[in-house]
Amino acid sequence: MTKCCLFRVILILLLIAPLSAVADHADINFTATPEQCVALHKGQTCYQDVLFQWQTPAVGRYCLVESKNGQQLTCWDGRAVQQYRYGFESNTSTAYSLIRNNELTPLAEVKVVVTWVYKAPKQSQSGWRLF
Repeated sequence: MTKCCLFRVILILLLIAPLSAVADHADINFTATPEQCVALHKGQTCYQDVLFQWQTPAVGRYCLVESKNGQQLTCWDGRAVQQYRYGFESNTSTAYSLIRNNELTPLAEVKVVVTWVYKAPKQSQSGWRLF
């Protein structure tokens, strides 16, 4: 093989390599069910069992983390359709990410949104009135 042909092969491989890295992200499916947690009053802690489901590429170690503080909920190896049931407890909406082990850039992200039935707590309806 001549130097010219070898150079072309290497160039083609370098051009293809980034495309396969991007394709890996397209293979990742990540959902949270339900995506919404409803509390009675604004500011109250919302409690909900959330089922995370995902499918990741064949090679690598992956983790499910809380996006804000990086807390790992669970980790696994390789291609698998996985799921994790999580006892969500929060008074604010929270994002969760799939990451490759020890990397900061998320591969996929979902958000569990906290909403309320009543925006402000009702005031006590005592029988006393001034006027």
